[in-house]
Amino acid sequence: MIDVLDVSQDLLPDPKLIEALHSDHRPVQSPVLLARLRKQQVQARSAFEKQSENLTQLYGEIEHGDYDPGYLAQMVEVIRGKEHAQAERLRPGMEALQQKLAIQGLQLDPEIQQYFQESLDIAVGWLELYRTLRERLLKLASERRDNSGGVLRARPVVGDIDYAELSREHLARYPKIRAALAK
Repeated sequence: MIDVLDVSQDLLPDPKLIEALHSDHRPVQSPVLLARLRKQQVQARSAFEKQSENLTQLYGEIEHGDYDPGYLAQMVEVIRGKEHAQAERLRPGMEALQQKLAIQGLQLDPEIQQYFQESLDIAVGWLELYRTLRERLLKLASERRDNSGGVLRARPVVGDIDYAELSREHLARYPKIRAALAK
């Protein structure tokens, strides 16, 4: 069920492509590089939308399934691990793009700058998908945990209470109390 959480590697532009677009001053090669960037952007957007649908469908199946809170908590930990792995994989590329945009954003072609920003937005959204699913599963586990036990109520005692017997029972059940009283 969790296998839909595997990531596409192509969310961010190839670092070599980023460098080539940034340092390319030859107008002949720029259209070829821009075409590669556009194609990559379309694939990244498609992968993001597909992953969003997969995770929404996964949550729907879990929500309508009869999973106990313990199992949901285990799923949350698996998703947290996947989220962490995705963050480890995406953060270096995201940071590189952010640096390029911050340092040389004014010198970049507006179209390239737009593609870079959209790539960053997709990567952030990708990580957000995992966080959202994790939070929704935690909430579902919490709701199921609260409803599973119900409210416990004490029953009134009928008849007389033998306090001596009750004291002996408690002293036998809790030896530390007995040791403290013996001092």
